[in-house]
Amino acid sequence: MHLATMLQNIEPQLARRLFDKAKAYSNVIDLTLGDPDFQTPEHVKAAGIRALEQNKTKYTANAGILELRQAIAEDVKKRLSVEYDPNTEIICTIGAMGALYLASICTLNPGDEMIVLAPHWPNYNNMVKMCHAVPVHVNIYGEENLKNLRQNLLAAITPKTKALILNTPSNPTGQILEWEHLQIIADIAKAHDLTVFSDEVYHTILFEGEHRSIVQIEGMRERTILIESLSKRYSMTGWRVGFAAAPADMINYMVQLNEDVAACVPMFCQYGAIEALRNGDAAAKEMCEGFRKRCRFMTDALNSIPGLRCAQTKGTFYLMVDIRGTGMTSEEFAYALLEQEQVALVPGNAFDACGEGYVRIACTVDVPVLEEAAQRIRRFVANIK
Repeated sequence: MHLATMLQNIEPQLARRLFDKAKAYSNVIDLTLGDPDFQTPEHVKAAGIRALEQNKTKYTANAGILELRQAIAEDVKKRLSVEYDPNTEIICTIGAMGALYLASICTLNPGDEMIVLAPHWPNYNNMVKMCHAVPVHVNIYGEENLKNLRQNLLAAITPKTKALILNTPSNPTGQILEWEHLQIIADIAKAHDLTVFSDEVYHTILFEGEHRSIVQIEGMRERTILIESLSKRYSMTGWRVGFAAAPADMINYMVQLNEDVAACVPMFCQYGAIEALRNGDAAAKEMCEGFRKRCRFMTDALNSIPGLRCAQTKGTFYLMVDIRGTGMTSEEFAYALLEQEQVALVPGNAFDACGEGYVRIACTVDVPVLEEAAQRIRRFVANIK
């Protein structure tokens, strides 16, 4: 059997490895994946069921149902005051992953470089490598790195640099890029003719301020691919509905390639998505408040454990926990904690080398479960030799 040489460069996912390993334990508290325990809102499920009952189970246009694209355009305009033509500038995809992959293969040639702001969601690396291109990481975690953002980005750019991907609010850190940081990225993108992928799937899980997007900066709408998903916003991870908004020439090619990759998002899922976008704001706000309480509780609990430090997250439901005080590496800590106390979390080096010395916790379970997890972590740390 012949295997593509590209496969040699694909990195195994540490988060998934810990998730799979945790399944072998009988009393595990799983804080690995970003799959919230909130249920999809009832009215959204009802819309999907209604679509099934009406036999809406066929192919749709590769770009998605026009009514869904219209709902997406309305939503983006309401939030960002940026307009996209639903006929030519929006595509509905199999989650944000589908949008990211289509955008990548439409942008990158073999040997091209893409700047990836780190720590980062691991899938970015593999999507770039699947295009036979090269991810180049720039560490933006913490005040010092943000202060040096301009010079660090400029130092990473070469004649091969074609694109940059940003994620705000961030998985894994919960970090938010402020307007001044987006301005720096925009200035550099325009000066060096870079395409920007703006991954904004966590934009509704924001604990302070309001979400700002790089597409709102003059001159950036025409060079940015805005990527979002309904997965986290409405707890619809299994529905696999995402989208991209971009200039018509880019969307045209993404639509063409979607025929060869996935054809379309399942029709009944698209009808559920229409309902979510048009009538789901209250549910999204309720979930956001739930995540805020969970993250605040867990941050306080972790900071009371000697040897651990955890900054307050500004958004998402993730916490990056500094474990350097324990003397253990990220993987040593994660695997030993799972084995000894049956708490599963993700080593920080899963999100780039700059994540070493940290672990990521997903606050996707309710406070009583987090309280038990914190007690187990406290016991584990106290017993480190």
